[in-house]
Amino acid sequence: MKDVPRDQHVITASARQLELLDHLQARSVGARAWFDEMVEKADPEFRFVAVRFHGLHVEQVQRLTALIIAVGGEADPTETMSAAMKRAGLSVRSVFGGIDGDMMDRIRASEAKVLAGFTEVIKAMEPSRYRDELVQMQGELQDLLQGVQSEERSLPEAPKED
Repeated sequence: MKDVPRDQHVITASARQLELLDHLQARSVGARAWFDEMVEKADPEFRFVAVRFHGLHVEQVQRLTALIIAVGGEADPTETMSAAMKRAGLSVRSVFGGIDGDMMDRIRASEAKVLAGFTEVIKAMEPSRYRDELVQMQGELQDLLQGVQSEERSLPEAPKED
């Protein structure tokens, strides 16, 4: 069997870096839960937006979990109380009004918090493949937000009351 070269430089995160990674993962888990509920409750014309964000957050939670473990942390991708509250809030909203294009401002605000979490972690990490992975994930979320923003004019909104 041929010897496979291995990366001799083992990367471990500091306590502060792990704290920031855990916080980012919790934000991503919360977003995943929110979009999970949104996919279920969204008006048919808006569902594609929720599906795209949900899919990205599902993937990124998995990647963050793997990254945290790789740098010596203990990842917990389960939903928090905050995630449960986000789900409940969206369920109540769906009872009293549609989940449609008028959600975009709330989506942007929620995703801005996730993006800020990425920025915090990226600043705290030394250059490494793990930092590069975080930069890539942040870029994917930014690209999705920009893509949806360019399509936003075609999204249906709830009728305005006179």
